[in-house]
Amino acid sequence: MPKDSPKVSLDALIPREAFELQGQQSKMILNNIPMIQIRNLEQKDFFYPFLRKPDFQRETNEWDAQKICDFIESFLNGDLIPAVILWRSDSGYFFVIDGSHRLSALIAWINDDYGDKNISNKFYDGYITEEQKNAAQEVRKLIKDKIGSYQDYELS
Repeated sequence: MPKDSPKVSLDALIPREAFELQGQQSKMILNNIPMIQIRNLEQKDFFYPFLRKPDFQRETNEWDAQKICDFIESFLNGDLIPAVILWRSDSGYFFVIDGSHRLSALIAWINDDYGDKNISNKFYDGYITEEQKNAAQEVRKLIKDKIGSYQDYELS
């Protein structure tokens, strides 16, 4: 029986917060956003720091390398992808109500962090397991071979 591919931990890419947060972020700069674009998921973009997962949601670690790669490829091909549902709190955060795996897969591809780079390193205080590093390398190689990095798309 073949061994299942390891799951990729994308849990660090969207921080968790309680819905009860009040007034900790200024919502003035984000008042009139009709839609987000792919570049808004870059770590350096103004929108990304306002993304949150409700603290009661399950961890974002159910997808393996193939599923992440297939999803990103579907996105790039313009295939129909179920909506990601965001709720804007009074604090100015955008909570991911539905679609955290989908959104995290895109964030991982855009920021080249599949649970083992800058965002994840900070989240895990520098302690990333070998299993997590191996899973991240597996998805990174698959994406490089099959579709290319986000940086490749940016340059074209």
